[in-house]
Amino acid sequence: MSWYLALPSALFALLLLLGGAAALRSGWVVPWQRGHVHRIRLFGWAEVAMGSALALQASTALLHDRGADSTVRLIGLGCLFAGLALLTVSQRPASKR
Repeated sequence: MSWYLALPSALFALLLLLGGAAALRSGWVVPWQRGHVHRIRLFGWAEVAMGSALALQASTALLHDRGADSTVRLIGLGCLFAGLALLTVSQRPASKR
């Protein structure tokens, strides 16, 4: 990954991490997501996981070892899928039993 792709990814990762920290700490969610999110803490953890995944993907621009590069990308992909799963569950209403 080149620096011109890594820099926007790193900035977007920082935004996701800040949004996730805000959701976890104070329950604040960005205005366009407020109608969809039913479980705020799960949404915060989803944003933290996805921000971590993007940060890992952006950090591969600094690596020069092919083995470490592919390992970091694989870990980042796993974090991204975990974040997507948490995001999906956080937007589903809780079951009323």
